[in-house]
Amino acid sequence: MARETFRKIITTDENLLAINPKNKELINKFLRSFDTKSAKTSVVNYQSDYNIFFCWNVVYNDNKFFVDIKKSDLIDFFSFAVSDLQWGSARYRRMHSALSSLSKYIENILDDEYPDFKSLMPKVDKIPNTIVREKTVLSETQINNLLEHLKQTNKQWACLFALAISSGARISELFRFTTDLIDEENTGFDGIFLKTKKPIRTKGRGRSGTRMYKYIIKDIFLPTYQEWMIERKKILKQNNLSDHRYLFITREGTPATAATARRWIAHWEKYLSNEEPSNKNKEKVSLYPHSLRHYLVSHLTRLGLSSDLIVSIMGWQSSDMYKIYNDVSDDEREWKDLDKLKEYLEQKE
Repeated sequence: MARETFRKIITTDENLLAINPKNKELINKFLRSFDTKSAKTSVVNYQSDYNIFFCWNVVYNDNKFFVDIKKSDLIDFFSFAVSDLQWGSARYRRMHSALSSLSKYIENILDDEYPDFKSLMPKVDKIPNTIVREKTVLSETQINNLLEHLKQTNKQWACLFALAISSGARISELFRFTTDLIDEENTGFDGIFLKTKKPIRTKGRGRSGTRMYKYIIKDIFLPTYQEWMIERKKILKQNNLSDHRYLFITREGTPATAATARRWIAHWEKYLSNEEPSNKNKEKVSLYPHSLRHYLVSHLTRLGLSSDLIVSIMGWQSSDMYKIYNDVSDDEREWKDLDKLKEYLEQKE
């Protein structure tokens, strides 16, 4: 998808309004100071870059205040920019420069307000002149092999992975799942999907965050969920904890977080790179949370589901997001809807 198209999708009026007020204030302060010594074009470019980054932050990163953003968050953004948005070297470096300038402003000018802030941008790689990273498009074989491996080695990881590939939930959303959201009898879309009993917060913070029901492919998720619930109960009991209902937990029984998941995903990536049977040459496989979201949308597309139905399942308000996450070409689709046309033409003969 072209950068301009994505910019229009991500920087919607809704997302711009939802930007964390602290981030809006920070941007305005910086641009006012920047405006006094720079060309108008530079200021406009910075504003455009910040709109993209902070709208991404709203949609994918829990609308964090910039001062609280971690290195892993920045790496996620730039990985997404390269692999999903197909940013070139120049575009990548411009955004890197924009965020570096904002970080230096906080570090050098707002040091009284944020004495502990240190710029993380030097730790985020500057892209080479020639981009070699490609979007990770996981095959069904890779997905199935990894799921089976996790079922044998770690019940919780298997449940988390199954939930990710069967719901398309963002990593932050996965860790908002609680056990009282899941009811085997509460289904949607002809009983193929589980429907959460309550809507969950999908983006934004606090009460202002957007909430929606999530749909989960029942046959993929439920077996791993049932096995994990047995083990989860044992862990809580061993740690003398009452049930706080968060689905995913640490070894100590406390609620796990998205930061914890990044360490778990590193193990999955190692398996895909070194042990997964279809990877004969043991090529490095980069696994990032968004690749699982891509997999679900692409898998449903490949099976012949219409884009309108997939948009409904994912809870999107328009088909624009579908265009971002679908990695299947028209030639790869089964186009089951064509059966209706074939049937009609046969009747005409």
